[in-house]
Amino acid sequence: MNENSTNTQSLSRLLLLILWTAVAVTTAQAQQPRTAKDYFDRGYARYNDGNFDEALDDLSRAIELDPGLSSAYYYRGIVLFAKGQVSDAIADYDRVIEISPRQATAYYNRGVAHFSLWDLTAAVRDFTSAIGLEPHYAAAYYNRGVAQHAAGRLDAAISDFNRALRINPRYSEAFNNRGAVRQDKGDLKGAIADFTRAITLAPDYAEAYANRGLARLLQYRNKLADQDFQRSLTLNPNLAAELEKRIGKIRIQRREKARLKIAPGIALNRNSLTD
Repeated sequence: MNENSTNTQSLSRLLLLILWTAVAVTTAQAQQPRTAKDYFDRGYARYNDGNFDEALDDLSRAIELDPGLSSAYYYRGIVLFAKGQVSDAIADYDRVIEISPRQATAYYNRGVAHFSLWDLTAAVRDFTSAIGLEPHYAAAYYNRGVAQHAAGRLDAAISDFNRALRINPRYSEAFNNRGAVRQDKGDLKGAIADFTRAITLAPDYAEAYANRGLARLLQYRNKLADQDFQRSLTLNPNLAAELEKRIGKIRIQRREKARLKIAPGIALNRNSLTD
């Protein structure tokens, strides 16, 4: 989560859900493509094969031949986002929405792109538009919850995660992120229950183990916390630096809390302990 987030002690993920539009795609082209559809089909196939640069060329050529081909803009937006060209991806999703204003996945993916630029207002707006078009769009509720959490709107975030879980009761990421919000609200018991549920649904969910460990550390259940941290890092060693930072913050908070108990008359600037 971005450093500007209110979620300073838990790990959460934003899903980029690639939902394919209904298009007829042929296998790899044996002949030189001629039409916009030919270039689109080959670009789509190349994207699926992970050949992003070649896919980008073909999709761009399809757009040159047919500037109204919504699906070419849509998939080019996906390719551009994958290549880190987020502003260009947003421009392509803008065009998709202009041509096909009821395509919920275009709003959804544009929301993901806005979130990656930390434009939380635009992200929430796009996820809300996707939900308006597809009321049972669990991933859109989930991602709006992530964005609401990042913006500090904790109750709104929990409401969105609850809705995502009503649609998909096995949504492990929604349990993990609802747990993160509950932890930020001081409900450690509820947070641990959510992290545990996420782990039950997804036993290899490294972030959920890490989050449960952080919540347990806040409860002074050090041994259980260490077990969760070890399991998390076994599953994903790349979490080590971030997890060490979060653990350090909790330990500082615990030391400050102990000092307040020992000398309650000492005025401390506790604002320094929060992000």
